[in-house]
Amino acid sequence: MAPNDGPTTIIGAADVYVSDFGSVQVVPNRFQRDRSAFVLDPEYASVNYLRDFEVVDLARVGDSEQKLVQVEYGLEISNEAAHGVIADIDVTA
Repeated sequence: MAPNDGPTTIIGAADVYVSDFGSVQVVPNRFQRDRSAFVLDPEYASVNYLRDFEVVDLARVGDSEQKLVQVEYGLEISNEAAHGVIADIDVTA
């Protein structure tokens, strides 16, 4: 999908921005600062498991069977230069 030659106006919301350099997906995050925007490239980030999912039986209490689901995982960044942040954006404009 190629971008338009002229300027575009969006009324409402946009989830994907298509530019000459490719598509950019916009994902809202209510836990970050209003004045910051993170730029992440999912090609250089992945979830890696140190210990796979395991179900462990716990002590029985009356008629209930209690179980524990445990896993160890983390986010692996293979190239930190592929990500960035746009900080101190003026949200009043």
